[in-house]
Amino acid sequence: MIDTNLPRRPVLRPALASGCSRWTPIAKAAADKLPQRDVQYQATPRSCGFCLNCIAGANACKVVEGRISPEGWCSVWVARA
Repeated sequence: MIDTNLPRRPVLRPALASGCSRWTPIAKAAADKLPQRDVQYQATPRSCGFCLNCIAGANACKVVEGRISPEGWCSVWVARA
């Protein structure tokens, strides 16, 4: 026999929290990288290599899509501390 008096909240709360948080617009935007044109990416004059978002040795960025130059720069450039 199935117990129909079980509270639903303890069962549904973890399922909703894990499932819904993955599909929110904010979570999706954070997962997507920005196009180079939207951040005014330039192959020179500063150095992406000194940026907090640079992935060292991979010619890649955590925020900007595509390959980047270690000597490049964009509007989301952040100095490493």
